[in-house]
Amino acid sequence: MNTHKFKFILLLVLGLGTPFYSCKDYLDVNVNPNQSTESRIDLQLSGAIVGTTIGIGERIFPELGVWTQYQTGGPGVALSDWDQNKLGSDETDELFRELYRSSVNLNYIVNNSTESYYIAIAKIMRAYNFQVCADVFGDIPYTQALKGDIPDGSILHPVYDSAKDVVYPGIESELREAIDLIERGGAFMLPGDDDLVYQGDINKWNKFAHSLLLKAYLRQGASGQAKAAQLYTSNDQFILTNDEAAMVRFPGGSAGSNPFWNTAKSSALGNYYVATTTILDYLTTTGDPRIDVFFDPTAAGTHIGLYPGDIQAQPPNAVFSRPAGALTPGGGRMFSPTNPVFFMSAWESNLLLAEAAARGWITADAAALYDAAVQANFEYYGLDATDADAYLAAGGAYDAANAIKSIALQKWISMNGTQPIESWIETRRFDSPATPIFTSPGGIFRSPTENALGAGNYPTILPYPEDEESLNQNFPGQHPLTARVFWDN
Repeated sequence: MNTHKFKFILLLVLGLGTPFYSCKDYLDVNVNPNQSTESRIDLQLSGAIVGTTIGIGERIFPELGVWTQYQTGGPGVALSDWDQNKLGSDETDELFRELYRSSVNLNYIVNNSTESYYIAIAKIMRAYNFQVCADVFGDIPYTQALKGDIPDGSILHPVYDSAKDVVYPGIESELREAIDLIERGGAFMLPGDDDLVYQGDINKWNKFAHSLLLKAYLRQGASGQAKAAQLYTSNDQFILTNDEAAMVRFPGGSAGSNPFWNTAKSSALGNYYVATTTILDYLTTTGDPRIDVFFDPTAAGTHIGLYPGDIQAQPPNAVFSRPAGALTPGGGRMFSPTNPVFFMSAWESNLLLAEAAARGWITADAAALYDAAVQANFEYYGLDATDADAYLAAGGAYDAANAIKSIALQKWISMNGTQPIESWIETRRFDSPATPIFTSPGGIFRSPTENALGAGNYPTILPYPEDEESLNQNFPGQHPLTARVFWDN
């Protein structure tokens, strides 16, 4: 990608991002004041992707890293809500708002364009946005959403639809329609630099759509099995390699930086987080060489973690390991202006396929797919292939007798620093009293020292945003943090 493109990204971030944080008008979710007056589909697509990138990759990014026990607040800082397993509705506005705002742009493409490839991409991104919202909030506005400016009567107070019965079937339809449009082909315009994910490579968009659809089927449980089997014909339909990953890249500097980096450096968030004992103990036990990539060692060359939420018991000068680059002016491997924002990684997609194979849904080699996920993750972090091979032969080996647990734990580790939202979603989905992996008694997560939900309890859903509470007349009422999304065991 060229410098011009990155400057374009930066301008979009500045133009679209800043007003989002301060505006409290519910109409923002229905009528995007930043939507191009020229009604150009290339600008609509870029604007939509930027909005999703901000929502996924900025404020919520490190905070859900706390709930997935990658990191916790360190000594010398105030105890946060996240460290106590509590959260106010004002802290989820950005994620909700950005995903719905970007979907306004995507709606414009779907409803006003005849360019099949643009429509397909818009449907894929819209499905992605709504799936994230459903997976973290549960029931959400869907059938009446994004209709604040329709000619036959605006809907400013959309009703909430069932995530299970309405939203997920809608996501499935969107993705199937997108796949059909792509595979049907034709002499349609392809995007270029306006496609901030794949730069117009429509075959990679097709793989992203297949991977998203498989994820939707897995989250539906047994009802998704037959559909997953029908979807799958070969591995190469899906994201398999790092160059196929769905992500927005950043060059850093004046040309455009990772949105969390920008926020963290302006607010000193880099000084806040330290590694948890949860993840460091697991990495050490399994002999995982990624420990030195994920976390900077102390001056003594060791890795020291903090028990989740145990801030107040520590002296201000206590020393702990921090996410790599958090205290480095130019950043590091985990905390950097050039880190991409992932919508789907190669390790996530390979592990989705591994899970489907391990459950007997598709005919594929689960162990080989698991290994491919690990190798892709090691490659992304710049580790040698021999390191991956050694890890897979020892502490990180696929355990066929406990296949789902192996896949779940590997997904949790591999998503550290790249996909905390997906990681939190998956730690909830995989865990159950019958299969204690993360939060159930016998799992590896640790109840925070100051746990607002009571010892041994963990958040299972995000609160609806403050804007919805105050401005949507059809708001169904706030749910507790222990409410469950339909697929949560």
